[in-house]
Amino acid sequence: MRTLLLICALAVLTSSSSWAQTSSSEASTGPAYRLQALYRANVAQSYEITEATSVVRTLNDSSQTKYDRKVTYYTTVRCLSSIDGISKLDINIDSLIYRFEADGQEIDYHSQNDITPKNFADLNNYIGPLNRPYELTMSPYGEVTNVEGEQIQFWRDYLTENSSDLDSVILLIWMQSLDRENLLQIGDLQKRVLPGRRTELASNWKHSLGLRVDGVVFADEATTTFEEYAAGIYTIRTTDTIAAPEQTIHVYGIPYVTRVMEGAAEVDHSIQLSTAGTINFVSSKVKAWFTGSAANHTFTHKITSTTTWNLTGQYQW
Repeated sequence: MRTLLLICALAVLTSSSSWAQTSSSEASTGPAYRLQALYRANVAQSYEITEATSVVRTLNDSSQTKYDRKVTYYTTVRCLSSIDGISKLDINIDSLIYRFEADGQEIDYHSQNDITPKNFADLNNYIGPLNRPYELTMSPYGEVTNVEGEQIQFWRDYLTENSSDLDSVILLIWMQSLDRENLLQIGDLQKRVLPGRRTELASNWKHSLGLRVDGVVFADEATTTFEEYAAGIYTIRTTDTIAAPEQTIHVYGIPYVTRVMEGAAEVDHSIQLSTAGTINFVSSKVKAWFTGSAANHTFTHKITSTTTWNLTGQYQW
């Protein structure tokens, strides 16, 4: 009987000790801050978005192709409505500056100076959404629940209806230029990084993350940390590796549809959020690779890319 009582007592003590450890680990260690982007109806933000990319592609015969690209978007994000934390945003790319260098050639395009775009396949990856506004519906937790745009959908339908008359590579380029992933890459500044809740400094959390880099979609679960709070600015940083699922893309210099077989991207992605809920700056540094196959040739593609979203103005409309 004494032995039985002793066992029961030890069981109770062990259970209480375990509960206390769990509670201690979850106990508050400091002030919590709400890491949530706030949008206000009839308020717009202007962003300068710059993407700088360098690529080295190595074919299976060891020959290499190198190229550099710099793209700058001037973009307006207008809040059409915000009710109970659900915001509808109008995204418009007002202008585009594009520069591409490879094999001793340079291709330049400025949408406000050039009357018509140059006939260059890589450029078409970027001009699809130009001056074709689209709307994002955002949840309070930074998730895009809907993407739509009348002009975007018109051109998607047009391309689909006339697909039999178009070269398969040209069709792929234009469809991907107008697809959901590309629109989110430009217009979704949150990318699920902001948790939309009160969070303590130095805490971290897991979430889905999707980025398009040099035309390739990388999407996976990633870990983000609330890194710093200083002078009214929260810094939230994601450092992780995300994978590239199998997909078809256009690759510069290859006149065939390319199939991505496998790949991964090392991501160093940070957001600077003001205490007023405005995203002031985003930086996305990526080192990525993938293996591709096209027309019975395989190759390895290595990408170094930095994209920034910089707030340049805010106004009522």
